[in-house]
Amino acid sequence: MSLSLLWKRDMEKNKKTPAKVFIDPVNLLILIIASIFSAEAFVTLLLSIVSPLSTERYVLLDAGMLAVILFPVIYYLVFKPFTSQIKQLKRSEEALQASEEKYRSIVETTDDSIYLVDRNCRYLFMNKKHLTRMGFSGEEYVGHSFSEFHSDEETSDFVDKVDAVFKTAQSEQHGHKSERDNKSFLRTFSPVKGPDGKVVAVSVVSKKSLPN
Repeated sequence: MSLSLLWKRDMEKNKKTPAKVFIDPVNLLILIIASIFSAEAFVTLLLSIVSPLSTERYVLLDAGMLAVILFPVIYYLVFKPFTSQIKQLKRSEEALQASEEKYRSIVETTDDSIYLVDRNCRYLFMNKKHLTRMGFSGEEYVGHSFSEFHSDEETSDFVDKVDAVFKTAQSEQHGHKSERDNKSFLRTFSPVKGPDGKVVAVSVVSKKSLPN
């Protein structure tokens, strides 16, 4: 199983269904206003039955009874769903972070070269193995084109394969003989999709081929 598929599987495993507020904000506002109106009408009616009160006592009693009636409405319709959603989002973020750290650890410790390029074949990322192969010590490669470090023949072949992945949004595997290492590799080109589902980059996993 490729590293990208492993990461996707891990993400699905850790993905949680977010807590939902069971009523949309507009309807919630209408419900709260209606609750306040109904509660105030009920309290006013109830107070009209008792003996006349002074203005101060009437206001205090009215406010107190209104608070008692509205508290469960606000709590169960607003506060409880909101806090539940916050907790669920926090758990989802923690699961996502754990999965990303696990994937990053695999990417950085694998003996395969892994790198990421954009539509114009400019480097976006390299793992430690590929950094060593390319002779880089840091991120000085970012933004530089594949063609700056490879022959015209290798570049032409690489560009064709990256273009194909952008067009089909499907992974492809191809054998490759590296001029730099004079070794054979199996390269897997996989699409990296953005939030809108469109391919925004291509990941390449280069695995050394076993000798025949």
